[in-house]
Amino acid sequence: MGQNNWRIYLGKIPYRKKGNYWVSFESDRSLKKTKANIYGRCLPCIYNLYTQLKAGRREITLGTAYHCWKVTAPVNGIDEGLSLLSEFEKKFPTGHVYGKLGSGRTESRTKVVVFHTETKAERDRIKKALKACLPAATGKKGEVKISRACAMLYDDILGDWQEWRPRTPIKHPENKGPLLARIKKILYTSEM
Repeated sequence: MGQNNWRIYLGKIPYRKKGNYWVSFESDRSLKKTKANIYGRCLPCIYNLYTQLKAGRREITLGTAYHCWKVTAPVNGIDEGLSLLSEFEKKFPTGHVYGKLGSGRTESRTKVVVFHTETKAERDRIKKALKACLPAATGKKGEVKISRACAMLYDDILGDWQEWRPRTPIKHPENKGPLLARIKKILYTSEM
């Protein structure tokens, strides 16, 4: 695919601009990677964490979570998020990209653009590109953050992702009960 044909395609955009929602995006019109990852990578990874916690493990074998990166840029709403994706599309029309735009927190005043990657090289490429695109899209330099796996799940029990290894000891066993309840709800609503 040539540079002129390279695009970032969006999933369904909600009617509301406030509250919690996520809009998927990908450089494939059919959002193939996004759709395949939901049941082929993300939910099995979450289930893997759940079964290890239920079994009373003192350390977690991360599996795919160890090779799962999130590159996140804050924006002041969906319009700025779309502007950021447009800038990225114009300035860096290469490779396969995918991620989401929005927020999972109802009370949040800001939204985020999150690119998903599975390698450190791609993570670093996306981070550099986002830093270059933010001023044109938002009118200011913004901080681009990196995290590993689903921070809302793994960080609560394992601590700082920078200290993780393929097998990581549980640092916060006191969070096990509430985390198991959250994961059970996620798995139940996904019908896994």
